[in-house]
Amino acid sequence: MAGVALFFLLVTLVAGLATAAVVEQKGVRITVLSQIQPYRLPRTGSAPIAVFISGHIGTKTGAVPPQLQRMAVKVNRHGLLQSQGLPSCTLAEIQPSSTKRALSRCSDALVGSGRFWASIVLPDQRPYPTRGKLLVFNGRRGGKPVLFAHIYTTLPFSTSFVVTFDIKHIDDGRYGTELSASLPQALGTWGFVDRIKFTLSRTYAYRGRELSYFNSSCPAPAETAVTSFPLALATFYLDDVEPITLTVNKSCRVAK
Repeated sequence: MAGVALFFLLVTLVAGLATAAVVEQKGVRITVLSQIQPYRLPRTGSAPIAVFISGHIGTKTGAVPPQLQRMAVKVNRHGLLQSQGLPSCTLAEIQPSSTKRALSRCSDALVGSGRFWASIVLPDQRPYPTRGKLLVFNGRRGGKPVLFAHIYTTLPFSTSFVVTFDIKHIDDGRYGTELSASLPQALGTWGFVDRIKFTLSRTYAYRGRELSYFNSSCPAPAETAVTSFPLALATFYLDDVEPITLTVNKSCRVAK
């Protein structure tokens, strides 16, 4: 299930070409490949972006990775999540449910979709491989904005889970948004998702204006057209392993 947590590592990424971020510690390896469009962004203000993410978590020996307990991701302050006027859904509307039912209830709150590959862990048995659909919804919990990651599979039996990411604005130097989630609360001991691939993109109309949920600028210094910078800092807390921190760097070009 650790791979599920990877999918919001780059939620508000600033544009750039496809690059990979890799970190390895105590035999555990986390890899994230990202691509953002468009590559050219305004120096000031912001523009809509689409984010493609492919993530993988594994071990050097091929054994089942240690269970991910929780994670926290700090996102560069030049990335912006804009949800004003965007419909939202509640956990009860999408859990439990199939992909089709979740979409029928909350399609207007959808902000991303993709696929996942996982292993079901049953007592005294080898991990059973499975795969399924991944949906990301704009949500509300306790009156506060959240993101719901809904995963559904029919192999070897139909089941669904939702990982909830709390969204908090922070003032921490380069970073302005923090996303955090507790994984066992959502997935229990069901298993682990070791690979994901999905796209985050959503534009919508509100009060006569065209808005985007995912937005960014290019923070290049004055008189500089291209820049590279750390856009996300993620910390993973796994069983019996020291916290693993991964920094994702990105580049962009200032749009004329």
